[in-house]
Amino acid sequence: MADTSGRRTRAANIARLREALQRSPVVASVVGAEPVPAFNAAASQVAIVASVELKDLAGVVAELLDGGKFFFLNVDSCRGLAQDKGALEYLGALRVPGVVSTRTSLVERAKALGQVTMQKVFVTDRSNLPRSLTSTAMSKPDLHELMPWPVLPRIDRAARAELSPFIAAGFVQHTADVSLALSLGARAAATSDRALWDAPPAELRAAAARAAQAAHHREQGA
Repeated sequence: MADTSGRRTRAANIARLREALQRSPVVASVVGAEPVPAFNAAASQVAIVASVELKDLAGVVAELLDGGKFFFLNVDSCRGLAQDKGALEYLGALRVPGVVSTRTSLVERAKALGQVTMQKVFVTDRSNLPRSLTSTAMSKPDLHELMPWPVLPRIDRAARAELSPFIAAGFVQHTADVSLALSLGARAAATSDRALWDAPPAELRAAAARAAQAAHHREQGA
């Protein structure tokens, strides 16, 4: 279990994450080491970092920590970490604030070690959504990553509430995608499109409010 210091660090990191998502509802999908400087210079305040070579990991983490922003590391995507039982302890030693995985057991262990957690949820058809909800009800991640984003409008309000808080990811290509995701309850939308990393938060949220209001009017008229 996380010690007292670990619990304090986790609580502080959760507060940092909430503040960062409030500052910008766009999460940068950073694949490999190359995009890290662009993320550090962008308006986006949170990143999901994936596919980093193990030999580069310590340097990438140090660069991200120097940037002062919040980031999650996708453990499943990093060769040498995915099946290593000591991976989470190693990431803790590097001061990685958050981890992402599809695996319930890993998310549970990461929370016990004091790390902020995100569980990736793939919704490919109606039948696998209940299984995903059952899985995340067990692990209780701090945040869900719902993929792919275009399925979000087809998920009913009750299921979205069970997944909350969540971010939408996968095929997020336009500011309209971000705003619609926000209007449907997402805390943010994740994208590798660097132009969106600098999208003005106020404009995104204003468009989201308009979309939510329009949806409400449609429901009232139905």
